[in-house]
Amino acid sequence: MFKDERGLELTAANADAVAHFNAMINAYLGLRLDTGDHLKALFAADSSMPMAHIVNGYFFKLFCTPVLEAKAKERLASARALGDGATDRERAHIEALDAWCRGDLVGATARWEDILLDHPRDVLALRLAHFTHFYLGASDQMRDSIARVLPYWDETTPGYWFVQGFHAFGLEESGDYAAAEAIGRQAVEKNPEDIWTTHAVAHVYEMQGRHRDGVKWLTDLAPNWGACNNFAYHTWWHLGLYHLELEQFDRVLDLYDTRFRNVESEDYLDITNAIAMLWRLGEQGVDVGDRWRELADKSETKTNDHILAFIDVHYGMALAVEKRFDAADALAASMPKAKFTDTTEAPIYDTVGRPLLGAIIAYEKGDYRRAVELLAPVRYDVRRIGGSHAQRDLFQRLLISAALKADEYRFARALLSERTALNPNGVWGWKRTADALDGLGALDDAARAREAASSLLSDG
Repeated sequence: MFKDERGLELTAANADAVAHFNAMINAYLGLRLDTGDHLKALFAADSSMPMAHIVNGYFFKLFCTPVLEAKAKERLASARALGDGATDRERAHIEALDAWCRGDLVGATARWEDILLDHPRDVLALRLAHFTHFYLGASDQMRDSIARVLPYWDETTPGYWFVQGFHAFGLEESGDYAAAEAIGRQAVEKNPEDIWTTHAVAHVYEMQGRHRDGVKWLTDLAPNWGACNNFAYHTWWHLGLYHLELEQFDRVLDLYDTRFRNVESEDYLDITNAIAMLWRLGEQGVDVGDRWRELADKSETKTNDHILAFIDVHYGMALAVEKRFDAADALAASMPKAKFTDTTEAPIYDTVGRPLLGAIIAYEKGDYRRAVELLAPVRYDVRRIGGSHAQRDLFQRLLISAALKADEYRFARALLSERTALNPNGVWGWKRTADALDGLGALDDAARAREAASSLLSDG
């Protein structure tokens, strides 16, 4: 019996395996490209280590792609075969992987949280719970999950600043922007290559409409991302959001082509990032050329995946924008079937995914009133598909745009009043407010809204 670098008992054959395990976990925390290399070295050092098989299964699940689901289950079976010699904590990880393989995200998360009650320095359990809370739309739980373990961590604990970064993101997603920024900036100062925490602070700037601050933050830190995996694309995407709000559309398209859309990538996050950005650009009247085609081509091959509703509605958007309505309708029609499966996502597909995708399809068909009818009743439930507030803002924009195009100006004005109250620094919000006020005949108020937008664009 050995211990990892955070003092947790670890079943292993030799010290080399433990060293490779530590290196692998640290690489995973840093979202680094060499994570897989450390995992291979771990298996070479000890192919019978239970946690090696468990972590490999977790990594397969994190890709959110059906072709790797079977591989995750194979690793689960291998881990179970080794379970008799494992610790109680390691066997709890096996049960968490089992729940996840069955599509029980709530059960998997509960197992990790149980592990953390007795082993608050199990940073793997902590990071995975952070991930699943995020895709369950559970912002407060994501924040509290980290807060519960913080008394057991200090600067002498390996990975401490990564954990502070998790805390920062949980605080940001639950609306405590001041604390999120302070903690996140300190963590990045101590660990400049930590791209997750860099991105947590970027979210603060997005939510507060501090777009120029965000541009400087990400531009200054970008040289540190060379060893990062494709999460760097997502962070470049955030830079694109700032330039989008500043109406620097050529810069957004340049970032799309050179930084965050690798057309060879089949990764769900890379694809959803691209879809979300192109839709925002198109809604603002920007010609995006033929960039939609490859996204629709990829999406059309994934209509039966049904891993997460968050992913599927993006695929459906690409298909609908490209007028591949047969494929988009087929994707929407297959969502009700998911409710007959015993998974966490099944009711989310049924109660949120279906109307949301239906609204997207209606919008792209030009039936804007129908889009409003479908999306308005579930707009407070959209968080259940997971993702961040910044990511889900795509669907708030769609609802507002649909209301304006359907001449439902009172409803659009009400939605925009909510938006500008939360973020008075958003150019898009003020411009759409002006459109709504024009529709209501409140021309003086519309002019003032346009002045607010112009002032924000010229500021700085």
